Amino acid sequence: MHLLDVALQHDCPSSHHAELALKHGDLAHSLLLAKSALSRAQAAQDVSGEARALLSLAQADCVVSHFRRAQETAQRAATLFQMGEDSLGEAQALATLAYTLSVMGHSAEGVEAALLGLKLSSGAPAPSLAMSYNYLGKAYAFGGNFERADEAFSRAIELLEFDGHWMEATQPRANQRAMVVTRCFFDRYYQGQFRSLERLAALRKAGSRTAQSRSKVLVIQGTQLEAQLLMGLCDGFEACWLGDLVVAQSHVDFAHAAAARGAVNPSVVLVELWLRAEIAWAAEDWPLAEYHSHRMLQSAMSIDHEHMVSIAYLLSAQLLSAQGKERAAQAQLRALKLRENELRHAAMQQREERIEWQLQARANRATARRMELHAQQLEQMAMEDPLTGLFNRRYLARMVPDLLRKGTERGLSPAMAFVDVDSFKQINDRFSHQVGDVVLQELAHILRSFVREGDVPVRLGGDEFVVAFTHVEEAAAPGLAQRIQDAVDAHPWHGVHPGLRVSVSVGVAGAHLGDNLANWLHRCDQSMYIEKDTRHQNLI
Repeated sequence: MHLLDVALQHDCPSSHHAELALKHGDLAHSLLLAKSALSRAQAAQDVSGEARALLSLAQADCVVSHFRRAQETAQRAATLFQMGEDSLGEAQALATLAYTLSVMGHSAEGVEAALLGLKLSSGAPAPSLAMSYNYLGKAYAFGGNFERADEAFSRAIELLEFDGHWMEATQPRANQRAMVVTRCFFDRYYQGQFRSLERLAALRKAGSRTAQSRSKVLVIQGTQLEAQLLMGLCDGFEACWLGDLVVAQSHVDFAHAAAARGAVNPSVVLVELWLRAEIAWAAEDWPLAEYHSHRMLQSAMSIDHEHMVSIAYLLSAQLLSAQGKERAAQAQLRALKLRENELRHAAMQQREERIEWQLQARANRATARRMELHAQQLEQMAMEDPLTGLFNRRYLARMVPDLLRKGTERGLSPAMAFVDVDSFKQINDRFSHQVGDVVLQELAHILRSFVREGDVPVRLGGDEFVVAFTHVEEAAAPGLAQRIQDAVDAHPWHGVHPGLRVSVSVGVAGAHLGDNLANWLHRCDQSMYIEKDTRHQNLI
């Protein structure tokens, strides 16, 4: 059954399914699943889901070398992860962003993004941390800092293989060897000789030993296949530079056969064209060498792979110089210099855009915090009585189940007091509704003086109040009711209005097994009316 069908059977397509499809080389379905997940997340206003879907899209675009689009998408993903305070997700997005920036010639910015991603990955599982080191290595390599790149790749490999992730270690191993191939190229260009072939051979041997120890690895596909092809091409460069053109050609032919099936990253195809040019150069087949270097240059430009564009220009200049065509070689170098100047201008523009991105991210976070605070305020208003500031019946209904549960756990029965103002209608009629409102506010203040942490004072409505006591058992409740009545009787009501007197009737009831709010309140209400009738009879 197809990956997409499995996803739809178990759940709606998700970013996780997209990541699995990409890992297994199913690019078309990876994109389909990621786009579906993005649509669902945006419709649901799910910031985390949107960020994860955007990251999946950016990673898929990297596989097909759509670097400019991948850069924009990874940057959006990083912003959303940052808004959601998902450090690990942000680190993954920054790693992808670092790769795209470096490929497109903005190595300094790529290293910055990779270093930030590495910091955010601190404490993450080995695969995530290794990925950050892997992309940091790429950023350093594309920027020409080969020593730092070598260290980063070695750290990624160490993390993965120590934790038993042999298959995943193939990628940083391939990137490390590709970095050394690039270093050899620049050694030849600037020093006139290969100075790192020994390191390239050492990495090949280490990779061979690791491959032999991976007894559980049965199938290589997707991104792992690309890594294997890249390592094979690196073997081809080593063989070519050592003079074994037959072995070098065999590696080219194998990579070409895989590319013909349409399953290889265009960036790997660029390396194949580079190796073809090197083989033709070693064979002094100048027209063929120039042909392959030209194809490499055009292909690299078409996907904005500036690292390979630079190598293609320098390779062309070397080929022309080797034939004594110095004027044509200098023209290639001038073209490279012009393109590098254009890249610097573009980098400055992108820095300005990233500042705007950061400012927008700050503004979005501030807006999100304000909305969250506003939502909390609205929720609080929905749970409060606006006149007295006490909780309302809605809040009481929410907290009573938890109160009953905790009472059962402690082996105690919490008590509830039902408080009703005596003759409240007469107070309104004689002294005005405004005075009546003040009476209710003063009574709320009195009830607050009786509560401790965990107790809940509530205005049910009108002149009816409830206090749920978490630490008062039913046996002690009558004494508490009397104290409430005494406090109300002793309050200086004449300060509210001359001649004003206020009294309350209080009914109490403890919680019983199986109680809910309705029957508990009903017993309290009955107790209050019994108490009210008793007081009335005593006054007669």
